[in-house]
Amino acid sequence: MQPYVETIWVFESSTGLPAADSSVAAPTGGSKLTFPFNNSLVSVANGKATTSQPEKLYFVGNRDNSTLLRSTPSKTGCIGVEFWPHGAFPILGIPMGDVSNILWRADVLFGGWAREVQEVLANLQGVGRRVTFLQDQLMPMLRKNHRENGLVRYCVETLKSTDGRISVRELEERTGYSRRYLSLLFKEHVGLSPKVLAGIFRFQRFYRKWAQGQSFDLLKNDLYEYYYDQSHFAKEFRKMTGHTPGEYIHEVSNEFGRRLCLR
Repeated sequence: MQPYVETIWVFESSTGLPAADSSVAAPTGGSKLTFPFNNSLVSVANGKATTSQPEKLYFVGNRDNSTLLRSTPSKTGCIGVEFWPHGAFPILGIPMGDVSNILWRADVLFGGWAREVQEVLANLQGVGRRVTFLQDQLMPMLRKNHRENGLVRYCVETLKSTDGRISVRELEERTGYSRRYLSLLFKEHVGLSPKVLAGIFRFQRFYRKWAQGQSFDLLKNDLYEYYYDQSHFAKEFRKMTGHTPGEYIHEVSNEFGRRLCLR
């Protein structure tokens, strides 16, 4: 599953998400399957709050802005399967442009398969068994729906390897395909345009360094290699986190976001 799934993570807390923590989940460029097995989770994105109920399977379409997460102060646990930007479409077989920036109940999108999977997950004991079972259920879906596109994969890997510093025009030149054609492919396979995905990869380069404990002040020398100026960086940063860089550094506690970034 490595060409399609970037990581599988587990979050557990005996007291839920701390009220004092901002619990900001920044976009990564990939969509997700999530299964809260203890406690419900409330996600707030674009001003809209959505609740994920325990022991239900959910699909999070590819996002291009930040999400805030909340829970009640009780035992909380969640499994997340995070796909590469081009990885969900070959497995799940639905156009990613139709589901981007929305949290969906998986049974609404995937019908009986999702209902059967969530029922077994609810009855299994132990996180390890649940993770193994969920992985095993993705393989038949891949064999059934396999629709991988080598061109999309090449473009995504090129954007990722350059931290989003390659332009769409360069992608046109390298691949021989027009911007319009690449955008249509990305809409179906990724859910975000090449330009938007490049912006997420640029941001992630700085965000990961913050998660590792580096100060943004130490990254200023690199800033102009990735952004036109500080104003451009601040605008993108606010979109990805909901805060300006200054606010985020001095006023925001986001240990959850740090751990999620370093998963």
